[in-house]
Amino acid sequence: MRLLCSLCCLLFLSLPGLAVEVVVHSSVSETQLTTAQLRAIFSMRQTRWADGQAIQVLVLPSETTQHNLFTRNYLKMFPYQLDAIWHRQRFSGIGGTPVQYATVQELQAALERTPGAIGYLPQGLRSAELKVVTLYEK
Repeated sequence: MRLLCSLCCLLFLSLPGLAVEVVVHSSVSETQLTTAQLRAIFSMRQTRWADGQAIQVLVLPSETTQHNLFTRNYLKMFPYQLDAIWHRQRFSGIGGTPVQYATVQELQAALERTPGAIGYLPQGLRSAELKVVTLYEK
């Protein structure tokens, strides 16, 4: 029974469109980030890239599969935890919130045309205007 459950989970996770990758606009020089840096960026605490360019965080709605996969696999948190951080910053006036797009296609178009942008897309959807970010641990 355990083996069957494990195989079902592996099959579910390997379905096309269920894996996401972090991408940045081609103007961003960073292509490697730590989990801590990625958390700081998506929690709106880090607002500039190393070269001084403003970071534009672009996301999908919290209830989407891609957002759930991104927050859980890359940020190591649940979507509601990230939402709570954004709400707290917005209502306290100490920070901004990311720009949210309704569909993957809208998010991809915005990432391609926004210098300094970072976001996530289903694997394989990136274009020449986007670079994939890899994670590493110090």
